[in-house]
Amino acid sequence: MTERIGLFADLHSNLEAYEACIARAEELGVTRMVFLGDLVGYNADPVALLDRIAGLVEAKRAIAILGNHDEAVFKDCRTQMNASANAAIEWTKTQLKESHIEFLKNLPLIVNEEKMCFVHASAYKPAEWNYITDSMSAWRCVQDSGKSYTFVGHAHEQALFYQSAVGKLIRFAPHPGDEIPVLQHRQWVGVVGSLGQPRDGNPEACFAVFEPELEVLTFHRVPYDHFTAADKVRRAGLPEDLANRLITGK
Repeated sequence: MTERIGLFADLHSNLEAYEACIARAEELGVTRMVFLGDLVGYNADPVALLDRIAGLVEAKRAIAILGNHDEAVFKDCRTQMNASANAAIEWTKTQLKESHIEFLKNLPLIVNEEKMCFVHASAYKPAEWNYITDSMSAWRCVQDSGKSYTFVGHAHEQALFYQSAVGKLIRFAPHPGDEIPVLQHRQWVGVVGSLGQPRDGNPEACFAVFEPELEVLTFHRVPYDHFTAADKVRRAGLPEDLANRLITGK
């Protein structure tokens, strides 16, 4: 059976988006899941989301990576986040059990496989949470990963960087549903977009599917009940701008 890896990032406690994306991934025949960090923060279902992801990890159907919002649950990161993000983290701490916190504490910062690297922000100084937004930040990332394929989240918008003939990393804007040939003789950085809080003006949730044997990467957008997710944010007493972001996708 051909391996199909589902790539999910910046889930941010959004249960409605998670369930819609996992259902779509299963329809697409995903055989393994990689959660690229920021499992919690911003939204209102941290317990339900962590329980589901921990179950998949325990069953060896998935791996999960540490994100900066996950780290903020057990480490003081208040100076690195804005007021709304900090408010959501403080609320999240009140919801989690010790077992959830231990699960987050034990997440790896980066996972390297034969041809692939999985990390939340960048393989370049991963603990500093650098964003990959341009050619230079993508180049630094592949220099440190040394892999053909590096998959990241953190930036909340889908993008693909590919290595040109002269070695420069060029940004490409993927179209959802298009199969992109990603030949392994080049180096690639896939920014898979945010499942739980998209920021490109489209509220539909993001994820991607990578097929290593076929050397194909496909980005996906999935509609979900973002009005319910936003209403949960309001009912939890979280900042209004976090609810509005789910509705506008900005």
